[in-house]
Amino acid sequence: MKKHEQQKDTDLTQETAEGGEKAKRKHGRLYYILVAGCALVLIAAVVLMAVFIPGGKSEVLDEPSGTEEPDGDQDDQDGEDGDQDVDTEVVFSMPVAGAEITETFQFWYNSTLNRYCLHTGLDFSAEAGTEVTAAYAGTVESVTENILEGGKVVLSHGNGLYTVYASIDAASGLRAGDTVEQGEVIGTVSAAADTMGNEYDEGSHLHFEVLENEKQIDPAAYLDYEEK
Repeated sequence: MKKHEQQKDTDLTQETAEGGEKAKRKHGRLYYILVAGCALVLIAAVVLMAVFIPGGKSEVLDEPSGTEEPDGDQDDQDGEDGDQDVDTEVVFSMPVAGAEITETFQFWYNSTLNRYCLHTGLDFSAEAGTEVTAAYAGTVESVTENILEGGKVVLSHGNGLYTVYASIDAASGLRAGDTVEQGEVIGTVSAAADTMGNEYDEGSHLHFEVLENEKQIDPAAYLDYEEK
């Protein structure tokens, strides 16, 4: 009976030992699996950092070099546009070559009308028949004639700028819409100024006016001359 119990105890002890050994092996495998899993997580984290973080830095660093060339091109383009925006200076030529300016743009006493008023232009004293030329290139706006001003030619030069030539005999065939060049003959000083008109006391002369946006201004703004 004792021998049987001893054998039973021995078998039990052996089974317990084997169970403990199996448990150890099982725990050992779990440990290695956990270690391997942690290692994989670390490797994955390192790979992600290597992929995303350097890529972000690269974009920031590359941005300035990528914008340098367009800035240069933009400067060149701005320079070209700036050249195109430069306005050409308008300078008139004398409508009557070598003529004396007897009246200027000023408040004066008009002996013909016997009153003080604004003289709205320049008077170029010249003999009747003296050629009158366009002070600047433009288009004939109108060709008219009336008692107070005699013959009158109006030229349009664009942008609201006009020149007016009064006491003039317009050139034959000159019509509204015609294009004229600077210095082109548009008529002659009229003899009628000696006997009619609102300035006939001044003798034969060309009355020359300049208008900007329908407002009369001093022609000296566009003419280079010395007042006498």
